[in-house]
Amino acid sequence: MFLKKFWKEAPKIPLTALIFHIIITILWMSKIIPPPSSIFVILENLYNNFGYLGLFIATFLEGIVYLGLYFPGSSIVALAVFVSDGKFLTLLSISILVAITLTITSFVNYFLGRHISFKKEADVLGLKKSSKNLIFSIIHPNILAFYFFNEGYNKKSLMKIILVPFLMIPYGLVFAYMLYFLSAPIKSKLDSPYFIALLILFWIIIAFIMDHKKKVKEEIKRLEKVI
Repeated sequence: MFLKKFWKEAPKIPLTALIFHIIITILWMSKIIPPPSSIFVILENLYNNFGYLGLFIATFLEGIVYLGLYFPGSSIVALAVFVSDGKFLTLLSISILVAITLTITSFVNYFLGRHISFKKEADVLGLKKSSKNLIFSIIHPNILAFYFFNEGYNKKSLMKIILVPFLMIPYGLVFAYMLYFLSAPIKSKLDSPYFIALLILFWIIIAFIMDHKKKVKEEIKRLEKVI
């Protein structure tokens, strides 16, 4: 009974993201699929052998909704920054490539969202002011992926995807400079499965709070009309 009510009230997209992440974690801990560390090595070799093409593939894989929870693309982006010469044009090139790739995955996620059906309306983070959401979403490829997945699900305009490169390039450049001055061991923690799990849990909590506030406001408006 409790589980049925919980599923009915829970924000579907973040909850399914957590379930997917838990399943993936169980599978790699059971050695059924390679662990994230092994995937990182594969993507690292891809980058070392093919350069920016490898970076594009790694970023693309992480930029796809749900799938990105398994592929540590952000670590490859960090690696590209760490092994770069730190010059402005180099870091700008990395930022532009990542921004273009995530713009492409935003289109993919948007159209995936349009073909997914939940009984309850989905709303990433429980918010409706999507312009503010988009600015928040660029902090991580996984959040950005679910943002546009949600936009597609709710049949909203895809025109906001045009804003992705304009937001990602300056943000990516600043972040790249910050990463360049950090020590190399940090890169191994950027896509820790535990970090991702905490991020999703935080997402679910925020979604619950915002959804509750929305219901309270709707109830107040309904009572005001009755009175």
